[in-house]
Amino acid sequence: TGHGVGAALNVHEGPQSISFRYGNMTPLVEGMIVSNEPGYYEDHAFGIRIENLLYVKEVGTPNRFGGVSYLGFEKLTFVPIQTKLVDLSLLSAAEIDWLNNYHSQVWEKVSPLLDGFARQWLWNNTRPVAKD
Repeated sequence: TGHGVGAALNVHEGPQSISFRYGNMTPLVEGMIVSNEPGYYEDHAFGIRIENLLYVKEVGTPNRFGGVSYLGFEKLTFVPIQTKLVDLSLLSAAEIDWLNNYHSQVWEKVSPLLDGFARQWLWNNTRPVAKD
């Protein structure tokens, strides 16, 4: 997870990576783009993954600890998470809130660019969800 993405959407373009695999020792700096790829894999069975891109930027923190600056992430890609594949009974209230908040952001950013069937599809896939 956390590999760089560069020109023409080349994946695994470095030098940055959040992983230490392959001997990566390049720190993240403001302006880099990295992937965020939470996933779950069962050996010899299946795997699922959600992948978005993040922009590395300096962020304010309540405590600067001697003037040290900190980095954070800003979402770049906004694509709905397929809720038909989510067992909502396994999610906490905070996790459902996170999912609904993310989908609200997707709707706000993407819906003005769409109309007709595409806009309806986006609405159907970003509506708030709740436990039964």
